[in-house]
Amino acid sequence: MAKDRKVIKFRTRREVNIGLVIAFGVLILLIINIYRYATTPHLSLYEVQEGSAGKEEAAIAMILREETVYRTEHAGYLNYYYREGARVTKNANIYSVNDSSELQDILNLNEETSALTPNDLNRLKGSIRSFYADYSDTMFSECYTLREEFLSDYLRYRDVSVLDVLADKQTTGKSFLTVQAPQSGVVSYFSDLYDGYTKEMLTGEEFLEEKRTVPEYRKQTGLSAIDNFAYKLITKENWQMVIQVSEEGLKRIRTEGETVCFKISGDSVLYEKDYEELHIGGETYLLVEMDRYGADYISERFVDVTLFLSAKEGLKIPETSILEKELYQIPERFVMQGGGEEDVVGVSLERYDAESGEIRPDFQPITPLFYENGYYYVSKDDIDSDQYINSAGLTSEPERAMLYSFLTRMEGVYNMNKGYAVFRRIERITDIEDYVLVRAGLAGGVSLYDHIVLDVSAVTKDIILIEGES
Repeated sequence: MAKDRKVIKFRTRREVNIGLVIAFGVLILLIINIYRYATTPHLSLYEVQEGSAGKEEAAIAMILREETVYRTEHAGYLNYYYREGARVTKNANIYSVNDSSELQDILNLNEETSALTPNDLNRLKGSIRSFYADYSDTMFSECYTLREEFLSDYLRYRDVSVLDVLADKQTTGKSFLTVQAPQSGVVSYFSDLYDGYTKEMLTGEEFLEEKRTVPEYRKQTGLSAIDNFAYKLITKENWQMVIQVSEEGLKRIRTEGETVCFKISGDSVLYEKDYEELHIGGETYLLVEMDRYGADYISERFVDVTLFLSAKEGLKIPETSILEKELYQIPERFVMQGGGEEDVVGVSLERYDAESGEIRPDFQPITPLFYENGYYYVSKDDIDSDQYINSAGLTSEPERAMLYSFLTRMEGVYNMNKGYAVFRRIERITDIEDYVLVRAGLAGGVSLYDHIVLDVSAVTKDIILIEGES
């Protein structure tokens, strides 16, 4: 009989799956890093830009200039030789006048048939070549100016060739004559009730809307009677603007100093000019002397201007970038050179020597943020404030003071140009919504195009390198 066989099971040793352990560890590290990234603030940077601030006020300005009006002395058909705003010399032919439509027909006929001299043609071609050489699409509007200049030059050159023809016609009893400029200046065909006005002639009523007259403008050709407006010569480069300003605006301008800032409508130039107060009819006006761009406004008497009241310029930074930090304001008598290098500065602190039981001076190097008016400004983080500091011995009796007595508070931002946070002070000028306008050029201050921390709440002591930019 067969013996019963008894099967005995032995426990087998389970093998560890190394790959699974590594994968699990990597997963744990990934979760930790994701959590740290999500909970750690990241630095966003802001590039410092220029900015300006100020209240604007719309106003009306009246233009005064030294000008002389000339009227027609003969009736007839007028033909002008210069465009509006052209500069003419004394005895230059401004226009011609003939008293007969027959002569006008002859003039029109000769306009079509008369040939210019080779010299005149070369001058006209030269003006076109010069314009073409400097032309770009951004200056297309100047094509209209070229057209007016070309036409006025052509009329002058053409007139020389037809004068002989018209002179022969005078034997028929018809007259043709040219009118010359009695003095040099800028020619204008604009006229209104205020030609030749000076500041002494103002009454204040000129600024009433119904008094801002519609100007008379003399066309280039046409039939004219005797004593009609012919042209006007502006004989001086300088001109004046009389600006009507509100009482509030006047107060602001007075507090700003002796200049006023403004722009003329349609002009991008910001003017800053000295002004004189004119008291007319119980109201105060501003008189501003202008010395440029007068030719741009020879066809204007009243212009719209924008006054910039309390206009200020500086560096524009976000409000979120600003923090207040404690600094040491150390007098220069407490600062000395040392450390074996000439460019190293520091202070002398009192240290307790445990071996000797004595108080000994200890040179502590410092890194000043800036120097101004006899004081070195140092970050509080560089030295403990509960220590004594000694003067450099430049006086007969050395001084001794606690460092905390030099503490001061100062507003500033964190500069990240070098990859780590460096405090830079600011001096506010004014607020602009969510931004602050600060003064440029301060010692130890922020500069144009600096990269500063956008939100100072994201800065911690262990942040050294830039973690992110936006």
